[in-house]
Amino acid sequence: MNTVRRPLAFSLALMVASCATLAGCGVRVSDAGVATPTASAPSPTDTANVRGVVDDERMAKLQRSRWSDTVTQHVVCVDGAYTVDRNADAMVVEVTGACREVTILASAATVLLPAVDELSVQGDGNIVIMAAAREVVLDAGADANLVGWESGTAVVKDAGTLNGTTPIS
Repeated sequence: MNTVRRPLAFSLALMVASCATLAGCGVRVSDAGVATPTASAPSPTDTANVRGVVDDERMAKLQRSRWSDTVTQHVVCVDGAYTVDRNADAMVVEVTGACREVTILASAATVLLPAVDELSVQGDGNIVIMAAAREVVLDAGADANLVGWESGTAVVKDAGTLNGTTPIS
C-alpha cells in the first residue's frame, strides 16, 4: 500500500469503528471512494413507547443481572427524589428505596432503579434499567441513552437523538 492510500484507509477504518458504536449507523462509499456515515431510519415496528433501534446486543445491556456485581455506588432514595449527578459519570449506580422522581445528569453511567413515577434523563450515553416507570423524559440534550423498564407501560417523551427506549422482556 503506498503512502497516499494509507491515510484514506486509516480514515475509513476510523470512521467505520466510530460509527459501529452507534445503533442504526452505517457507512456508504461513493463512486469517488469517499466514505460517509449514514443513519438508518427507525424500525417500522416502533411504537409510542419503543423508540430507536433496540437490537439484541443493546437489549442484552438492559439485563439487570449483567450489572449487579459491578455496582460502584449504592444509594438510597430519600424523600421520594434522587439525582444521579455528574460525579457518577461512567459509574454503575444502584438506587433503592421509594423514588417518585429520578433525574440523571451523569453521562456514560449505568443506573439501576426501582419502580419510579418519572425519570428525567439529561446526560448522554447512559444505560438505565428500571423495575417500572410511569413516564420517561429524555431532554433535547440527552443523546445516545438506552432506557428499559422491566414491567408495565411507560409514556416516553424523547426530544434527544439516538436514544433507545423499550420494555425489557
